[in-house]
Amino acid sequence: MVRQNRRLKKPSRWSVRRSLGYPLGFSIGILLCVVWTLQGTGLPKYWMMTQELDRTQEEIVSLEQANATLREEIHRLESDPFALEELARERLGYVKEGETVYQFVETP
Repeated sequence: MVRQNRRLKKPSRWSVRRSLGYPLGFSIGILLCVVWTLQGTGLPKYWMMTQELDRTQEEIVSLEQANATLREEIHRLESDPFALEELARERLGYVKEGETVYQFVETP
């Protein structure tokens, strides 16, 4: 009895593609993730927007403080007649009747 040599099976085209496809696909996926994060639409854009958010929140806090100060001044002017008179004298230069104003001028 003669035994025939067994033929070695060639790998099919699909198994070769599958064995190359997974690592290649994984590599391309990693590369795309790296490019996306380092490109202008990824992490740099995120960092820029968080910095802008911080600046905007600081600006909001300072504007709220300025508004509170102005509200206090409005309340003081509405309720205290002496505060209104003081404001008119300081900012507008008003003088009561009968008062004498002395203005000092510095000479060079």
